[in-house]
Amino acid sequence: MRLIFMGTPRYAIPVLDKLLDCGHEIAAVYTQPDKPAGRGRKLTPTPVKIHSTDLGLQTVETQRISDKDFSLEQMLSFKADAAIVAAYGIMLPSFVIDKFPLGIINLHPSLLPEYRGASPVATAILQGSKETGVTIMKIDEGMDTGPILKQKSVKIGKDEKCDTLTERLFISGSNLLVETLDEMQTSGIEPIPQNDSKATLTERLKRQDGEIDWKQSSEQIYRAIKAFHPWPGTFTKFNGQRLKILDATVDDKDQEHLDPGKVKTNNGVRVGTAKGSISLLTIQLEGKLPTNASDFASFTPNLDGSILGN
Repeated sequence: MRLIFMGTPRYAIPVLDKLLDCGHEIAAVYTQPDKPAGRGRKLTPTPVKIHSTDLGLQTVETQRISDKDFSLEQMLSFKADAAIVAAYGIMLPSFVIDKFPLGIINLHPSLLPEYRGASPVATAILQGSKETGVTIMKIDEGMDTGPILKQKSVKIGKDEKCDTLTERLFISGSNLLVETLDEMQTSGIEPIPQNDSKATLTERLKRQDGEIDWKQSSEQIYRAIKAFHPWPGTFTKFNGQRLKILDATVDDKDQEHLDPGKVKTNNGVRVGTAKGSISLLTIQLEGKLPTNASDFASFTPNLDGSILGN
């Protein structure tokens, strides 16, 4: 099948590779433009752009499909049977959707209609779901509202963080995608409309979402640490400075009660919550390198007894 591929982050790369490995022809790769990154704010290409360029594929960058830099004529000139979307990050307008004989097919990392929107993986972890999955669907004008072609469930690991789960979902989804395309070419697939009454919508994550509220339970805070890794990350305040919580566990041992945010360092680094406590493993003080929490406590005597978040 002759395809246009649309993707941006590293999670989309296995999908592109799988399509190529299975003999599909990639007429062009669409991705977002270079963006400033790092401390020097140097313009940096997307992971998909780097990879597609290395493969010698024609790459097209556009910020929005409706922008003046977008050429519908160019897209149509590729004469693709379908477009494949995998974490592209750009909404596609109706004047593009109906231009492909087999439509635009999207890999979405949830079991739609659950967790539509921008943060399906993080939200599944944050809500304590034991299972999520991938959906291969046809794009329509709504936000992840199009009819379903295939789905596959995926278990969520007890301590699995968002980046690891996202990577697993896109790898699983790449296999499901090529199965779907094969079936479309042979016996055909009847798309199944979504049940909108069961739909849930996720929001785009913001930097401030990562600030820890120690008045939540230890389980809620631990879910946030997993869900917001690596972005926006979780953080609190210590001595007026931002303290990133990079890794931690729920402390389920029977120990003395600690008030929310209070730190105890006699056996590791333990922080009180509304219910239970959190043991910090890896932290990073503003302007410093990541460090083992116990090592940090050993040269920071005022950490013991302090109240984080103040």
